[in-house]
Amino acid sequence: MKKYDSILIGTGSGMEIIAAMTQENPNLRIAVIDKDAPGGICLTRGCIPSKLLIYPASFVRTVEKSREFGIHTEIKSIDFKAVMKRMRSIIDRDVNMIRKGLSQSKNIDYYTEQAEFTAPYTIKVGKEILNSEMIFLSTGSRPSVPPVEGLQETGYLTSDTILEIKELPRSIAIIGGGYIAAEYGHFLSAMRSKVTIIGRNPQFIPEEEPEVSALAKRELQQHITILTNHEVRKAEATSKGK
Repeated sequence: MKKYDSILIGTGSGMEIIAAMTQENPNLRIAVIDKDAPGGICLTRGCIPSKLLIYPASFVRTVEKSREFGIHTEIKSIDFKAVMKRMRSIIDRDVNMIRKGLSQSKNIDYYTEQAEFTAPYTIKVGKEILNSEMIFLSTGSRPSVPPVEGLQETGYLTSDTILEIKELPRSIAIIGGGYIAAEYGHFLSAMRSKVTIIGRNPQFIPEEEPEVSALAKRELQQHITILTNHEVRKAEATSKGK
């Protein structure tokens, strides 16, 4: 059994705690465990990849508006594969930097297998047994899939798996009217996909102030169909798609 001053499960925001602890006491011995790519949700499948996709989408919309300033431009084509490749290459670079830092740290033993509690203060990782009186769970979250009839049969993407696609869908329906739907709706529509956002809340992006929500809806509706106060009850495959 290996004993540690602290154990952290997850390599996202919990790393800030570890950084503060090791700065206070450079002699601490810490185990960091993450079966996924290091960096946490924000880096690997959250805010950073989405912003890397939003930038080219916003650039497209800016070019389209340039004629308003007397500048006549033309977008001949959009290389969707190149846009996605750029995003993945930047994420991979940062992930590799974090992996290298964890592997070379004098304070940290880095484990890349799944963690399992076997007793109080005791964790099994692969064939190793780890023990500490201070264990942090920083395991993040996963997308919530609504219980829509037929959805499992038709298939679907989540905010995680959409980052893996290589071909632009000709059309896509996004269930949910929050900020993640707004971000990916903006991106996909700028890439030339036909986008419909379906939200059951009366307000688009309900997390925001009503004035901000109304402005975002007005701007995005120039390119996207946005349905609020609608609930998706059933999904089915047709001859024209899903």
